[in-house]
Amino acid sequence: MAANTIDDSRDEGPLADLTSAGMWTTAGLIGASMFLLPGAPHAHLAVGLAIAAAAVAWGTTSLLLWHRRWTMSLAQRAIVTAGTAPLVTAAIWASGGASSFLQPLLLFTAMFVSYFFPPRLAWPLMVMFAGVYSSPLLYDATAVDQNFPARAAGFAIALAGATVVMQLLKRRLVRAEERQRVMAERDPLTDLHNRRSFDAALEEALEAPNGVALVLFDFDAFKAINDRHGHPVGDAVLQAVAVACNGVIREGDSLARLGGDEFAVLAPHAGSAGVARIVAALEDAIADAEMPPQVSNVAASFAWAVAPQDAVTASDLLDCADQRLLYRKRLNKTTF
Repeated sequence: MAANTIDDSRDEGPLADLTSAGMWTTAGLIGASMFLLPGAPHAHLAVGLAIAAAAVAWGTTSLLLWHRRWTMSLAQRAIVTAGTAPLVTAAIWASGGASSFLQPLLLFTAMFVSYFFPPRLAWPLMVMFAGVYSSPLLYDATAVDQNFPARAAGFAIALAGATVVMQLLKRRLVRAEERQRVMAERDPLTDLHNRRSFDAALEEALEAPNGVALVLFDFDAFKAINDRHGHPVGDAVLQAVAVACNGVIREGDSLARLGGDEFAVLAPHAGSAGVARIVAALEDAIADAEMPPQVSNVAASFAWAVAPQDAVTASDLLDCADQRLLYRKRLNKTTF
């Protein structure tokens, strides 16, 4: 078991492992209790109780691993889930075969698989557990007399239906979460990172050993554009600049709109020389940006700060770059 690597938008790592821990612990305790009830078959009682103890032990182990923040990848979780099939098959045999009282507990597994696995993994696992449910047909001579083939077919159909419904619901949930994430992290006007995601990215970048460069820029006399042509034209200018600048930043760099006409670029591993090249590329992009007809061009002021040379905390780095930008704007003051 290793630290989780998210390889699918459906993967809910820790929640899946916590659910699995609860599922196996509950199934083990309920299964053991059922074995001890009057009328339960006791021919294989020791085997049944041993399997129940193994289920509780695995559930407890999973809970401890979850508590220690260890989880599995989707592929590992699928392998482990498939690996439980022989144990469940043995539990059904020990509890009466075609008349087993444990068969309804397979619904736990069905709900778990259909919710936490994508279709490419969920459907093979569902076919496997439909086969587990039907396994008494291979050894129980009374299965036909108990109308077990019909029950097995009905269970398989129910599994398929539950899987379809759960997969559709999970797909809607994932899409809703993705939309919420975009709304939380993206500027609605320019589709760039917003201030919230920028702050998080800056904190993360400052933890890297090779430092980060922060570039701030905004437009000289941008208010005049809004006053003269209206806010829709000003918004179009911001959108044009966002598209142009986003096309020239380096892979791995992050462009954000902090608010109004203020933008920022985070450039990991960029020193002073690298920042100069980034700023030159941004200036060229703004000069070549496709502006609305009412605006011929815009002028921007740039300033930057580099960590750890200029500052080592996010607030200090921002303050350093902001002070330099204010000074640069006084030098570049322009009347539109």
